[in-house]
Amino acid sequence: MLKKYSFFFTVIVACCLCSCSKEKNMVEATVVDTGDITYDGCGYLLRLNDSALLKPTYMPGAYQHDGMQVKIDYHHTGIKDTCQYGSVIYDMVKLDDIERKN
Repeated sequence: MLKKYSFFFTVIVACCLCSCSKEKNMVEATVVDTGDITYDGCGYLLRLNDSALLKPTYMPGAYQHDGMQVKIDYHHTGIKDTCQYGSVIYDMVKLDDIERKN
């Protein structure tokens, strides 16, 4: 009887681990330092592979390096932002997860 439950428990745990892959929603991006926001820059933006630029509401200091390759999971805040960098309107996003690309 114990073997029967052990097998089902193992299957359930394996299914949970496989379905919890945190990388499945992550996209690749490059950190872009556009300059100090108090002067005429936008701070740090994220350039996606399709060249779209996103402005995170907050980016951890460990990732504030121009040209750093990262993987991000984010969601749109519904807020647009503008600044002097390219005179473009940027989508503001909240980063749910960020990690350095290997």
